Amino acid sequence: MLLEVALAAGLLGLALFGLVEGLNRCVAAVQSVHNYAIAQRLLANKSFEFRIERATDTLDQDGTFEDEPRFSWSRRFEPTDVEGLWIQTITVAWYERGQLKTDQLVEYRWLPQKQR
Repeated sequence: MLLEVALAAGLLGLALFGLVEGLNRCVAAVQSVHNYAIAQRLLANKSFEFRIERATDTLDQDGTFEDEPRFSWSRRFEPTDVEGLWIQTITVAWYERGQLKTDQLVEYRWLPQKQR
């Protein structure tokens, strides 16, 4: 009788451990999806912001977001074979569970005044 109770308690402990581990993975997945959704929104906002030509539009830039301080952004330009046409890469970065995560948006920009 005592052996049966000990065996049942051991099986119950293993099952609870498995359930808690599964729950932790689900919470981590939800947090990751949430962070990527925020990153997508921030990328769309930065892309829209950069559609208006300004004097600084020809410079590589870095910054942070006021409303989302855990996230930072960078903007880099690469030349193409066509004069005046540039590849603009906007990157949003954040730390998740101690690892750096990023999401990027790559667009073509017509900037005839930008020097190679």
